Amino acid sequence: MLPSACFAVVTLLSSGPAEAAPTEIAAPGSEPAPPAVQAPAAIAEAKAEPPDTTPAASPSPSPAKERTASPATPSSPAPTEEATTPEPETEAQDEPSSATEGRAARTYPRLVIAGGPLIGPHAIGNEECKSEEARCETKGSFFGLGGQVELRGRLWRPLYLHVRGIAVRNVSPNDPIYGGMVGGASGLGLYGRRIFGRAEYMFVQALGDNAFEPPFFDGDVATDDWGNHAGMVAVGFRQPLPHHLSIELWGGVMFGPKSIRQVPQQLPDERVLTTFQLGVSLAWDAWR
Repeated sequence: MLPSACFAVVTLLSSGPAEAAPTEIAAPGSEPAPPAVQAPAAIAEAKAEPPDTTPAASPSPSPAKERTASPATPSSPAPTEEATTPEPETEAQDEPSSATEGRAARTYPRLVIAGGPLIGPHAIGNEECKSEEARCETKGSFFGLGGQVELRGRLWRPLYLHVRGIAVRNVSPNDPIYGGMVGGASGLGLYGRRIFGRAEYMFVQALGDNAFEPPFFDGDVATDDWGNHAGMVAVGFRQPLPHHLSIELWGGVMFGPKSIRQVPQQLPDERVLTTFQLGVSLAWDAWR
């Protein structure tokens, strides 16, 4: 028994206070050894030291790693997006500008050539009625029907200077005076895409014989002398067409020319003719 007890004490001292002594297997026929008893100082130290539950501290990143990782933030792509954002806005602003320039070119061409049929001027003539004969007669009238050619140049945006020539024939069935009229006109106008207005001075020359037969007279014993100066104010409507063309429908009031009508046994009748002109023109934008 003594050697076994000494072996157990040596083993306990060599393993330290926290380790338990190994269990000894008893030899056959011998008594079992009592369990090893820990020293009281070892038991007190084990109870005084609580288990360490603090997680192991991870190694702090080096300054070089922190500087490398700091720029990689979600907001870093923002400068790139801000730099690329103005490009679509610039394109969006350029598109209306191009459309505006195209619309201005279509609305305000530099040079326009137009031409078409023309109605007017018109002079009623002399009209008289006799109750005893129960009839009326109208003589010495004028109703022009012909055409015109116009050249129009842009001065500034909608402001245009135009010149035009006219030639009409008198188609009145009531003993007409003069066979027709030719003339030229020049003036200023404001032209939009759909509507326009203008004022002009006209120089006209009546052609043919100015003698006529007055109502209830026999023979061409009356005359009507027309002057050469007139003016007109007109407004019109435009309908754009493909290939730089447009249709223009316009009408205006014509003041003049001066008329001096002389009928036998009557005082001379001096007046300024107030009449009209109507026209339909096909216009071409010759220079845009």
